[in-house]
Amino acid sequence: MKSPFTRVSLLWKIMLSTSMAVTLLFALTGWLVQDQFARIASLSVEEEVRQSFEAYRSLWKARANQLASVCAVMSRMSDVRAAFGTGDQATIRDTAGEIWSKVSDEDAFFVVTDPRGTVLARLGGSAGLQGANIALVPKAASRFPEQASGFLVEGGQLFQIVLTPVYVASSTGAGLLNVLVAGYTVDSALAKKLKDSTGGSDFIFVSGGQVMGSTLAAGARDVHKANGEEMAHVTVGGAAYLQFSTPLLDEQSHDVGELHILRSFDSVDRRI
Repeated sequence: MKSPFTRVSLLWKIMLSTSMAVTLLFALTGWLVQDQFARIASLSVEEEVRQSFEAYRSLWKARANQLASVCAVMSRMSDVRAAFGTGDQATIRDTAGEIWSKVSDEDAFFVVTDPRGTVLARLGGSAGLQGANIALVPKAASRFPEQASGFLVEGGQLFQIVLTPVYVASSTGAGLLNVLVAGYTVDSALAKKLKDSTGGSDFIFVSGGQVMGSTLAAGARDVHKANGEEMAHVTVGGAAYLQFSTPLLDEQSHDVGELHILRSFDSVDRRI
């Protein structure tokens, strides 16, 4: 005959094994739920990054189209062409400046050069191209008479530019009279505007291994250099981000840098 102690011991064994099985089941279920939630949250962050890129691309295209439209109109105006024909820098500056001030964005700069790239007049944003000669102008001649646009690195700065040729009739056909160079400086102030317009994504513009503009004060050089457009998990300044990278192309479609759009995982971690 079994003693009561034996029956109690068996009961405790059953309860203990059942408890362990239930605990393991809850732990496994919890892990599966958390893993699934983490996957969904990660996909959500990825979608936010892609949406930020689409917003950036739309904004960038709109800015380039605005510059191209303004310069195209100016290049066809008879008074502007007449002023350019004089070759007098003061006349060119006064005539172009009066029109540019009425139709341009306050952040944009405007430069008038001769076909060799020598600057004849400089208007608009003070942070624009500062050299006396813009070497890009004769290099872009192969694209004329069409407008050319892209990114330019000059003087340690990054610019988004649009080049517009101005032609006049001559005895041998249309002759290139001047080139209008309009654009924006790509810096941290511009990156901040992009962050505000995309719901909090961070932007880092890089060229030649140097950060040209960033919304991240520290660790901006820790970004992952990309080959074409790609998505990657990175750690910047000790924080986890999802990074989308895309190349920055010049007017000849050559790679001159990268744009990195980053979205922090902090909000995901808090939700999990």
